Amino acid sequence: MIVKRGNFLAGLQAPGTLVAAPTNGVLTSRGLVMGAGAAKALADRVPGLPQALAEAIRREGRRQGGAWLYGFVAVELGGRFYGAFQTKGHFRDRADLALVRLGASRLRRFLEERPGLEVHMAFPGIGLGGLKPEEVLEALEEALAGVGDRVVLYRL
Repeated sequence: MIVKRGNFLAGLQAPGTLVAAPTNGVLTSRGLVMGAGAAKALADRVPGLPQALAEAIRREGRRQGGAWLYGFVAVELGGRFYGAFQTKGHFRDRADLALVRLGASRLRRFLEERPGLEVHMAFPGIGLGGLKPEEVLEALEEALAGVGDRVVLYRL
């Protein structure tokens, strides 16, 4: 895994990549709630993304209480992949390391099916999520074994 300082939206400049933001499990009639941090930054740049991700979450996830559990989903819009990497159930919650592990395992499976695809993602769970970077990195490295060299994490 590569950890860089900077904005994960730099990944939008690299062709053939998936750009992903840490997200939650709340869906509304307007789509996946992407109202703060990296998720908001990505939603602001990609019209229709919250709706497209919500459709994928409804297909691939399951409702659990007041939120959805999905781990990781990706959609293709305009010839590029975008991803939602779940770190929280509800957006008001703190990030959950178990969700980070689930998201990483589903991201690994996605990457195994797409050789050569690289992921650019905001470092999950550490900003508004409140997790410690070292524990998140350890969980990611373990769950992404074999494909971690194709994941670029960004920290501001």
